[in-house]
Amino acid sequence: MKVPLSWLREYVEFGATAEALADRLTFSGVEVEGIDRIGGTYEGVVVGEVMEILPHPNADRLRICKVSNGVEVLTVVCGAPNVAVSDKAPFAQIGAKLANGMTLARTRIRGEWSSGMLCAEDELGISDDHTGILQLSKDTRTGMPLAELLGPPDVVLDLEITWNRGDCLSIIGIAREVAALFGTRVKLPSVDFSEAGQQVDSMASVRVEDPDGCPRYTARVVTGIQQGASPQWMQKRLAMCGVRAISNVVDITNYVMLECGHPLHAFDYSLLKGHGIAVRRAKAGEKIRTLDGIDRQLGPENLVIADSERPVAVAGVMGGEGSEILAGTSDVLLEAATFNAAQIHSTCLKLGMATESSNRYERGVDPVGVDWASRRAVALMVQCAGGKAAKGVIDVFHRVPVPRKIRCTYATLDTLMGVMVPPERVVAILESLQIKVVSRNAESLVAEPPSFRPDLEIEADLIEEVARIHGLEGIPSAIPAAVVVPGMDDARTRAQQACRTVLTGLGFSEIMNYSFLSVASLDRIDPGDQGTRVVLPNPVSADFAIMRNSLVPQMIESLGRNFARQMTDARFFEMGRVFLKDPATGALCEEERVCLACMGRAVREGIKGKSPVTEEEMFLHMKGALGVFCEARGVQSIVLAKCDRPVCESGWAVSVTLDGRHAGFLGLVGWPVRKTWKVVEQIGIAELTLEPFLAKQQSRRGVQAIPAFPSVSRDVAMVVDESLTHDRIVEVIRNGAPKELTAVELFDIFRSEGLGHRRKSMAYTLVYRSLERTLTDEDANGYHESIKARLKKELNAEIREN
Repeated sequence: MKVPLSWLREYVEFGATAEALADRLTFSGVEVEGIDRIGGTYEGVVVGEVMEILPHPNADRLRICKVSNGVEVLTVVCGAPNVAVSDKAPFAQIGAKLANGMTLARTRIRGEWSSGMLCAEDELGISDDHTGILQLSKDTRTGMPLAELLGPPDVVLDLEITWNRGDCLSIIGIAREVAALFGTRVKLPSVDFSEAGQQVDSMASVRVEDPDGCPRYTARVVTGIQQGASPQWMQKRLAMCGVRAISNVVDITNYVMLECGHPLHAFDYSLLKGHGIAVRRAKAGEKIRTLDGIDRQLGPENLVIADSERPVAVAGVMGGEGSEILAGTSDVLLEAATFNAAQIHSTCLKLGMATESSNRYERGVDPVGVDWASRRAVALMVQCAGGKAAKGVIDVFHRVPVPRKIRCTYATLDTLMGVMVPPERVVAILESLQIKVVSRNAESLVAEPPSFRPDLEIEADLIEEVARIHGLEGIPSAIPAAVVVPGMDDARTRAQQACRTVLTGLGFSEIMNYSFLSVASLDRIDPGDQGTRVVLPNPVSADFAIMRNSLVPQMIESLGRNFARQMTDARFFEMGRVFLKDPATGALCEEERVCLACMGRAVREGIKGKSPVTEEEMFLHMKGALGVFCEARGVQSIVLAKCDRPVCESGWAVSVTLDGRHAGFLGLVGWPVRKTWKVVEQIGIAELTLEPFLAKQQSRRGVQAIPAFPSVSRDVAMVVDESLTHDRIVEVIRNGAPKELTAVELFDIFRSEGLGHRRKSMAYTLVYRSLERTLTDEDANGYHESIKARLKKELNAEIREN
């Protein structure tokens, strides 16, 4: 919503700069997104009159215009498509400086001299419109400085209006806000006009067949209109609001919509068959060609405005061809109405269209203010288009709104705001917003919101109004308080937090998901698992139709969404509850679980390389992460056994038993599941019951001094049987190793036919360090040879020498 300050000041007084006003509006809930300066001083630009138009001898799209500046007639080369003899337009003379910084000089265009330029709106800094020259009223004096006609530069606020504040989609709506903020009053323009001729109900009729879709419809008739350009002040205001001027009648309907927020529509009275209006549902298969030239297929769910033969408008959205205002229109039927907001929204979605009118109707238009908007538009048509208003108005008003009364207690207001506001100040704020206080006592008040504020429904709404006008910046900041719930199992809570600390230390980021998901999400993971599912009887949507019995589906979806946004490497964990049903008894139970997942090259943190992560590499990474997690949480025994899981790649899933109790599984996500999200990277997944990790507290470790002496590393590569595990090799290295051995790291696994059948090469780096002295090469070599000898003896390992 664009608000020119010169227009706003016509309705409300405020002593503030544009920047100060923007701050006050933003802090009151009407966000100002930008401040634009429109127009200029127009030095050297006057009102020019086109006296003659000749073809350009060297260009088909250019013409030579003879333009009078009030003193002399000059030759101008012009390419505007809308220039015509007797037009009046802004004429920039030699030496004039335009809004884009260009200074005009006499120049030759395609061989013909041009001594000035007829200007479009963008060249004057009025708007971005460059479709043609700016047409001025023909009664404007030729040679008049343009600055006298258009006035000084203006400031325009660009506002972001929330969906609940449809009343602010108008200049008068913003004026109400400004008046409340600055303690002034709104001054509305006059809507008085003289009536002449016949009674309107003898000239036209209105029949509303769908009162729910159209609570109020008014019609007035204006005859004897003289079509032409609208006044320059109106064109300027429309341009500053981003609306292109068309003709006086159409411009007036747009102007009043911007002014008061009520959409209007003008029909050519002579083109309405039977001179009657019917507000009805469209018939099956009925069509209309709207003003944008597109044929629209309608249905019974769409509300239309029709004459006696056909639809002439899609109600609340757009008019149709065949009844629109044309150059020869002299008699107009003016529509001002309200329509059902939800129905307008549905129509816009179905037809794939949206307009300034529908934008306002979707948010709710004040039915009480309909007649004011109609009278304002007719008054302007009489004033600016020479029309004569028929006597009276046709007003079909089925549901007069019943005033709402809302009770608000001062105690609740002070509690919610966090600051005490005197009752007199509360009443003054509400009344400044035109919220009538109908009664009050020492404890509370009863307020009656105006009809243009349908968003005010409950006590909290009134409190919010008081808070934003009183000043949100004046509300003191509250220091967050920790609440301890009596009886809470503190030990368990600390254990859960310790689990999070371990997992984040391993590089996993915690995520959270809803406890509900769709049936399709579960089916992708385990289509056969139907009996344990808890199905909701009345879900809010199909996406939340079932309570999760596993953390895996949402974990994979989270990874998939990240992958779709080029976040191809990730490590996540989630701790949460799952919900299960006993297939035999139907009894419901809950279980706390933890899910770990890793995707892509996150397994190679700190290691460069573009080669794809192998299945073995991902599996070992997940296995290692599980081992560290278990060790940190005091789990003594981990047993892995091959199993089949629908979510996992065949041959890459193991069941996990912790301290003798089945806890869950670990594996690699299979391609049938990954292809749903088009994830080509490997995904490791593990889901475990959380209980084993909460049963024991993390063991305390002694603090060791930072080593003062350097370390020495040695590598050992060995060829062993395929069945030999990494754990067994580390166990042999550690058993009997000197205290100076501080680290054992596997850095390579290699297989080839040259090594022999079911043989593999495994390479380790062993790190030696003493806390008492610097180790010599002889010391390190001695330790290393002793370990290699033990590997040969106990594992029958073939040591590969460099």
